[in-house]
Amino acid sequence: MKVSMKNWRQNRMKQFWLHTLLRTYSFVMIIIIASFAILLSYADFDLREKEAKRVAQRVSTRTISEVEYYYRESAKLAKALVENQARIEGIYKYFSLSIPDYFYWQLERKASPYISVSMYENIDDLYVRNDFVTGVAIVLQDYKEVFVSTRDKRSGEKILAEHFKPVENSFAIPVSDPVSDKYLGVIYISLSADFLQSAIDNTRGHIPMAVIVTSPFETEMYHIGEQLSSDSEDWIVGFTSHAYRVQVAVAKNYVLTGTLPSSALIIGISLLFILILYMTLRQTFAKYQKQVVDLVESIQVIARGEEGLRIDTFEKDQELLLIAETTNDMLDRLEKNIHDIYQLELSQKDANMRALQAQINPHFMYNTLEFIRMYAVMESQDELANIIYEFSSLLRNNISDERETLLQHELEFCRKYSYLCMVRYPKSVAYGFKVAPELEDMKIPKFTLQPLVENYFAHGIDHRRTDNVISIKALKRDGFVEILVVDNGRGMSVEKLASLREKLSQRNFEHELSYSEQRQSIGIINVHERFVLYFGDRYSISLDSAEQEGVCYRITIQDE
Repeated sequence: MKVSMKNWRQNRMKQFWLHTLLRTYSFVMIIIIASFAILLSYADFDLREKEAKRVAQRVSTRTISEVEYYYRESAKLAKALVENQARIEGIYKYFSLSIPDYFYWQLERKASPYISVSMYENIDDLYVRNDFVTGVAIVLQDYKEVFVSTRDKRSGEKILAEHFKPVENSFAIPVSDPVSDKYLGVIYISLSADFLQSAIDNTRGHIPMAVIVTSPFETEMYHIGEQLSSDSEDWIVGFTSHAYRVQVAVAKNYVLTGTLPSSALIIGISLLFILILYMTLRQTFAKYQKQVVDLVESIQVIARGEEGLRIDTFEKDQELLLIAETTNDMLDRLEKNIHDIYQLELSQKDANMRALQAQINPHFMYNTLEFIRMYAVMESQDELANIIYEFSSLLRNNISDERETLLQHELEFCRKYSYLCMVRYPKSVAYGFKVAPELEDMKIPKFTLQPLVENYFAHGIDHRRTDNVISIKALKRDGFVEILVVDNGRGMSVEKLASLREKLSQRNFEHELSYSEQRQSIGIINVHERFVLYFGDRYSISLDSAEQEGVCYRITIQDE
């Protein structure tokens, strides 16, 4: 069941995981690229819309300026027709006389050579001097007829006022007598739409738009461009100083239709880029998938028990190559470790057997020593009983599994060892061990002072003398503990002293001594290493000696 579940998971991973990763990555990239394309299209749309509004604003300003200019020019022309009494009289005579009588009156009328009383001449001169004027209409107050003239028919004609309708592109200029300020009527000056169209075209450029000019009387004077709905378009509305309203608008479909080609180009390029990216990712993921599947299959086979199989690294790239090589190296080391563990287990079983056998010997030896000690007591051999007791205690301390001990216990151990050695050489050896009361419970590594005492009895004592002595003092100083181990033995040569000092100056060691090696070693180097490992930088040792002058070990341990 477990194997089939693993196979199902493996097949599912082969079929879906990398494909899902490819789809997810492609989907994310498509979203990013599509979002970027949309942002570009929107930016182009927004730019065109803002440009269209700026142009519409300029057209509105320019149109207001042109309308105001032509209105003022038309006002000047209209007022010029009634600028003096002679011209006013000529206009009234035209409306009150018949055409033949009017011409006869002009012949009879005497006026200045610089002032023309003929309305025909004045209007004809107006057309000649002003190209933008296309028509003139004069409506006098309380008259039932209206004079209407065009550039094509400058002499004009009189029509009934009820049939008169002002031309759309004309300015209504009210006129009055300049002397009496009496209201005379209205003169309509018609303009050519080409002049206004030219000004608008020069301002708007290629952008199509609608321009509407409305008179103060709510009559439409000009309408340039398509008819647009005021509800659906954004109109820019302005007024001239004489209350003529100018409306300008750009059709919304202009911005939309202008944006469509560029948006289509952006989207097309984006789709092409997405296609290229997808094909590249697909090819890359296919190569990556092949390597991953081979890697997973190899691991699955190894997990099923083929310990000797290794992952093929020939077709692996970059991180997969690193994973394959690391996995192979790990399998090699694992195989070696399994072999070592197997050998260790065999050795451990053998050691356990030896340990079981060895447990019999100490108990037998302790019981035998205790029997001998009790026999010596019964025979009143107290000194022998004490020797046996001390020796038994020494043996028990040697084989205990403790790694550390109290300073007073270590000195007691040194005392027992010295006592047994003194028994061998009575009346030639003396010893003394002293520890400050506040240092009795200080913890130190076990077997760190005893090897120094043992070295003295093994190499330093001079049996030809009767004043051999060794002492240990543990004193509390200001900020540190000082342990002095002093003897008056044979001492050391200069060469040996230098060699030991060099070794004692080292703080790093190639290997840490095992517990069995610590028990076997009795040298100063073993003591030094154990103190360094236990106290670290707080510990230091110095050594002084000379031949036939003994040895002095000074051990200092800084307070925490």
